Amino acid sequence: MTAWTGPTPTVRPIQFVTDLPTWRRFYTDLGLVGTGEDADGWTVLAAPSGRVALHAAARGGPLEGRTKLGLEVDDLGAYRDAVEAAGLPARPVTLGHGSALEVRVPGIGSVVVDRRQTPAGAAPVTPAVLSVVGLVHTEAVLEGAAAASRLGFRRRITSDGGGWADLVGHGILGLHAGEATTVDGTTACEISLEVGDLAPLLGKVTESGLQAHLIDEAYGRTLRVTMPDGSELWVNETQRDLYGYHVEEETQETR
Repeated sequence: MTAWTGPTPTVRPIQFVTDLPTWRRFYTDLGLVGTGEDADGWTVLAAPSGRVALHAAARGGPLEGRTKLGLEVDDLGAYRDAVEAAGLPARPVTLGHGSALEVRVPGIGSVVVDRRQTPAGAAPVTPAVLSVVGLVHTEAVLEGAAAASRLGFRRRITSDGGGWADLVGHGILGLHAGEATTVDGTTACEISLEVGDLAPLLGKVTESGLQAHLIDEAYGRTLRVTMPDGSELWVNETQRDLYGYHVEEETQETR
């Protein structure tokens, strides 16, 4: 086992939307803040742990309503060295916004890693702070979780049946058993949020005029907030009931 020596990755899903100002207001009402990383048709918002990027999409176009998984790190060169030392290929690519890495991750798929422009969103994941979750559906949850630990994520909770695993870095990477999908050839995901106590957030959401309701799931409470497109964003309380799950003892190491 080789200790992870690279930068800690930040979870930063990219959500394609047709009304950027409305979606930006939605996330700021939930407690995310602007980072100043704005361009034509692009903005990044940060929770204390993890970030969300909004990308303008054409109404009725193939990207409308889609979200893909993205990661960010402070130093692309150091991250590439660490990922390759962990046994995963990391290919430099040049995209419209600049240099990035593309990493092929077993059980997850192709993931693009960008350089993080500001320190916003780099707090550790704890129940005390709001965290962004990038939720990936995969037919190979355990393979994906093992591979993600070679990206610098630390394994946290895994279901005994192998249908769920989550890992933490800056933000949370969740893996759920299901059909894998892609967006523009890279791994698709869903966005959710996590915090230790939903009560303060429920008050904030209510004051903002958003529609939301609390649900008691088997693993804990979830606040379901109606998004601008009519679907629901799930905000989960940090899981405390571990019946049917186990906490991984893994430190930030790679196998």
